[in-house]
Amino acid sequence: MEQLNKYEQAYKLENENGVEAFLNDYHKLAEARFFASDLSISDFLLDFEFAVRKALTERQQQVIRLTFYKDLRQADVARELGLTQQTVQEHVQKAIKNLATYHMLIKQRGE
Repeated sequence: MEQLNKYEQAYKLENENGVEAFLNDYHKLAEARFFASDLSISDFLLDFEFAVRKALTERQQQVIRLTFYKDLRQADVARELGLTQQTVQEHVQKAIKNLATYHMLIKQRGE
């Protein structure tokens, strides 16, 4: 059985809570890759970005990137994308669910 690195253990991406925790800590992890001599952070971030591109619609990707990567408030994301704040919230919730499902399927396949 493949050994999980400490980030895969800390952020159980096959469930919604793990995905949400990862997204909330995104800036901390992105910054840590420059200060830690641990390449697994970069691998973890790259793997997550690959999942974002594979599992989410274009709109969900935009919302996730603006909300979590760019750290904009949902009201600002809504204004920038011409959506309501409620629609942004729905995209965030659906994206988190899709990412958790994607990671669960990958884990089940043993990839």
